[in-house]
Amino acid sequence: MLRSSDRYCRLFLLLGTAAMLLCGVSDCLLSYMGEGEPYVVKNMVSADIVNVPLWHYSLSFFIGIPAAVFYYLAAGSVCRYIGESDAADAEGWKKAYRFGTAMMSVGIFGIHSICCMALMGVRAALLSGADPLTAGEMFAPAALIPFAVGTVWQTAADIISGAAYIAMVVKGVIPVPKKWLIIGPLSLFVITKVLGRTLTALTGVSAFTHWLAGGESWGIAFMFLSVLSVWPPERR
Repeated sequence: MLRSSDRYCRLFLLLGTAAMLLCGVSDCLLSYMGEGEPYVVKNMVSADIVNVPLWHYSLSFFIGIPAAVFYYLAAGSVCRYIGESDAADAEGWKKAYRFGTAMMSVGIFGIHSICCMALMGVRAALLSGADPLTAGEMFAPAALIPFAVGTVWQTAADIISGAAYIAMVVKGVIPVPKKWLIIGPLSLFVITKVLGRTLTALTGVSAFTHWLAGGESWGIAFMFLSVLSVWPPERR
């Protein structure tokens, strides 16, 4: 019979899985930044962004809120799981995972809010009649610095927690089949990026790069699901 705390952890992992699958959809919506010249904000955003529906960014923004909350709860459950293991050679990876997921808990909503608000601002400026050059000058300083900081923060958190997850699966701290690593955070991110660009190059349909832009979040969802599949932890 599961302890009450075990039931909560299983629930958090399930909610975290669902939230990160949805967060992947949010990533897809956020990837639509218009196509074609002229570009604004250091060639990152096309002036065609005015033709991207506003709901793409508002929905992406709001999805980031529950995604951050349920990621935090689910990651806490994973940290509890790995804490039950006595694998001495994995202590460094356990600490790395805890550190990386703590960063990610802040970064998920941070990067979504920064990006969404910046894109909505650029879009509003262009729709109000500002030319692309003026719109870029207005938003480049305000958007690029927090965007750069958020991107570096999120990328570092991804690499740290993703590498630690791989190491703990390999070392048996999380005793799931190695095939889970194929759809883990780092590998699924690379797979979806390569697949999206390959399909776009072969077909000329750029939508593939958007439809497959959620690989990072989907990989995190499967990471939580892998831990859920072996819960409760073996207690010693």
